[in-house]
Amino acid sequence: MSDGIKSGLPSRFESVIPMKPAVMVATFLILACLLFMLYETTNMMPPILPGYPGDAFFPRLVLIYALICAGFILVRGLLLPRGEPLIAGEAATFSINWLEFATVCVLVIAYGTLLKPVGFEITTFVLLMVLLTPRIRAGGYSVGRSLIYALGLALPTTLICYVSFGLILRIPLPLLFLPRYIQY
Repeated sequence: MSDGIKSGLPSRFESVIPMKPAVMVATFLILACLLFMLYETTNMMPPILPGYPGDAFFPRLVLIYALICAGFILVRGLLLPRGEPLIAGEAATFSINWLEFATVCVLVIAYGTLLKPVGFEITTFVLLMVLLTPRIRAGGYSVGRSLIYALGLALPTTLICYVSFGLILRIPLPLLFLPRYIQY
């Protein structure tokens, strides 16, 4: 969290937003995206064998389930009386630091841009270090200790992603120096 929240005073980059309208707008946007993705499944290849559900079956199943959940959240939010929190005991507002949000957005765009030329291993490791170090530092740790903790989290996370997606699932990652396949 930022210093503004710790002191109780919002910084100039923070906005205090009412919880119920924020949840309703976010749920409506998610609902619209889910409907668009459900529409896009109509462009998937039709079944090639009789009795086979086709390529769009599981995506549609997941999307319909997500649509039902989003619909429940939206209807529940619309039926609650004004001023009542969505969850009992929940705060009526939340604050968001727009500078931190914009920084993360820029980092994710840079990650996607640099992934192919720099390689999965380096790009993922650097992104995790850049994201984790300030978070750990905000916990009151020194710069050196926060770098060590971030290294201890970023390196295994990068390797777990590489093993999971690259080796086990055989997803073609833009690797720079790690092997694409391991014979086992």
